[in-house]
Amino acid sequence: MIAMNDCPQEMWLDRLPVMAKDFYDQHRRPFVTVSYAQSVDGSIASRNRQPLRLSGEQSMVLTHRIRAVSDAIIIGINTLMVDNPQLTVRLVEGPNPQPIILDSNLRIPLRARLLDRTDHHCWLACTEQNHAERISEVERRGAEVIRCNRDLLGRVDLPDLLDQLGKRGIRSIMVEGGSQVITSFIEARLVDQVIITIAPRLVGGLSVLNRHIATVGCQLHLDPACYMTCGPDIVLWGKPQWQEA
Repeated sequence: MIAMNDCPQEMWLDRLPVMAKDFYDQHRRPFVTVSYAQSVDGSIASRNRQPLRLSGEQSMVLTHRIRAVSDAIIIGINTLMVDNPQLTVRLVEGPNPQPIILDSNLRIPLRARLLDRTDHHCWLACTEQNHAERISEVERRGAEVIRCNRDLLGRVDLPDLLDQLGKRGIRSIMVEGGSQVITSFIEARLVDQVIITIAPRLVGGLSVLNRHIATVGCQLHLDPACYMTCGPDIVLWGKPQWQEA
């Protein structure tokens, strides 16, 4: 574990576009950063699944800096239904990332604020099983539908999605949540950097992992890892290393 003085924000953020390009040239898929906030006891939402404002002001600025240096940002449909976010960069100067929603069955409400964006049309990643009428309906609201293969659970197949995003010019992706999306990326071993904001609160809520990843033979370690303080919060940066369970 590296101390905060050896882990400046700029070391990671300024290098991300170059890292992403080099990674894509080698692996032919976007570089994936999973970033989320949790309490000390590992909660990312309340027990009744209501969102929590965990990050302090300085940590929120950091989150928006990560957005600004990422080509795209991904959340799941459940997070959209609860938060109705815009996924823009507001607290710092910089470009807005391309918003992408994992929405296997195209459940997005037509009144969602993301569909009103004019700078970036929302990309909806769904499976090939959706009806043409529903696809036309969301496309008339300005969304662009990306049809993906299905995984074993009938959801969007993440390797197929990342392959399609790479062909669209996406080199770096920030995955913000929720728990099902983060868990799915970890299970698929498609995470290249983890940034966790830890707020000094005890919540007793829902964990970031919605199932035990060790049961599928996956144990995740962060190495190298470093941390820094950000206002009252601690921010942990790490590179995932998977070991067989």
